[in-house]
Amino acid sequence: MKSGLSVGILLFSLAVLLSSALFINDDSEEEFLEERAELVVRQIGHTLLLYSGDFTSRILPVQQVSPGVFQLKFQNNFSFMPDSLVKIVKSHLAQINLPVGYMVNVFDCESNGVVYGFEISPNYKEIVPCLGRAQPLGCYSIQIAFIGYQSQRNFSKYYPFFIVALFSLSLVAFFGGKYFLKKKKEGTNMTITDGVSIGTYTFSLSNQLLRSDVETIDLSDKEAKLLAIFAAQQNQLISREELLKRVWEDDGVFTGRSLDMFISKLRKKVKNDPSVQITNIHGKGYKLEIGG
Repeated sequence: MKSGLSVGILLFSLAVLLSSALFINDDSEEEFLEERAELVVRQIGHTLLLYSGDFTSRILPVQQVSPGVFQLKFQNNFSFMPDSLVKIVKSHLAQINLPVGYMVNVFDCESNGVVYGFEISPNYKEIVPCLGRAQPLGCYSIQIAFIGYQSQRNFSKYYPFFIVALFSLSLVAFFGGKYFLKKKKEGTNMTITDGVSIGTYTFSLSNQLLRSDVETIDLSDKEAKLLAIFAAQQNQLISREELLKRVWEDDGVFTGRSLDMFISKLRKKVKNDPSVQITNIHGKGYKLEIGG
C-alpha cells in the first residue's frame, strides 16, 4: 500500500480511538452531573422543610423520572411560601452552574394537579408568578426539570466526535487525493512503447490505451483486441467472422451482436478525430478508414 494512503488510514484509525476515549470520558462527566443534580435537588427539599419548620421528617429518595427531570417526595405534609421556594431553588442550583434553564412544578399528591410553578431561563425572561401567597398545609411533591438538559448533553457528547471525525476525514481526503492524483499523473505520463498511429491517436495494446495530444482513453480488454486488429490492417476490410474468431474464440460462445456493440463503443472513443472512421461494409465486415 502506498505511503500517502497508509498515512491517511493510520491517522483515521488514531482519530477513531481518540473519539472513543472522548466518548468514555464524556459519559463519566454525564453521570457525575446527574449525581450532583440529584444531590442538590435533595438539598432543596431539606432546606424547604426547614423553612416550613419541619426539622425531623424524612425526604424520600430523589427519582429521575426522565433525562434531566427529578422528582422530590416527602414523608409528611408541609406548607410553603412561593417566595421561599424560588429563593431556595435559585440558591442551590446556582451551585452546580448548569448552562441551561429549569422549570419547577409543585404537585398535589391526591389530585396530581400543579398547585404552583415557575421557570428560570438564562435566555428568556423569568416566569415567577404568585409570590407572597402562602400554600396551605398539604401533601406535595416537587418536580424540577432542566430545560434543554438533554439536547445540551447530546451536543456535548457528540461534538468532540464530529470535530475529530471531520478532521480525520479531511486528512484521509487530503492524503488519498494526493495519492490518486499522483497515480493519475503517473498514468498520464506513461510512455507507450508499442505505439501504433491511428490518425491523431497513438494506440498501445499492452497498456490498453488510446492517446492524443488532448486526451487519454482507457480501453477494455476486448476493445483493445479489436482495435489492434484494425490498427494492423488500416483501410482494409476485415470480415465479421475473422473479428469474432480472433476476439471471442476463447469465450466459447459469441454472437455478432457482441461485435456490433463493441464496434459502437470504439466509434465513440475515436469520435474526436474526424479522420478516423470505423465503417460497416454491409454483409461483409468492418474497415478502419484513416482519412488524409
